[in-house]
Amino acid sequence: MTLTRRVALLERDRAEQSRIITELVANVAHGFSPEQLAQIRAAMRDELADAGLRLDGAEHQDEAREDFRFIRRFRRGIEGTSAKIGWLVIAALLGGVAYLVNLGLNTWRGGG
Repeated sequence: MTLTRRVALLERDRAEQSRIITELVANVAHGFSPEQLAQIRAAMRDELADAGLRLDGAEHQDEAREDFRFIRRFRRGIEGTSAKIGWLVIAALLGGVAYLVNLGLNTWRGGG
């Protein structure tokens, strides 16, 4: 095979690959087709159902939402409680340091 023929084949392959990549990018930019969305939704529902989360009816979806809301409220309550406990520990440490400083000053002045 001649060098000219090899270069021509390489250029044709590059052009075809560029065309294919451009088509793929264009298809992704348009989003999924309705058939693809239906397949994705069905697959997600099947997988979530296998994990114990049923979404096949409106009542199941409402219950799942409430479960997630409960978990969120529980997490926020725990975070609030831990923050309050953290501030209590900080305040106790600062109070202890202030007490020790005061005790040291009293001892230094001879009043202790």
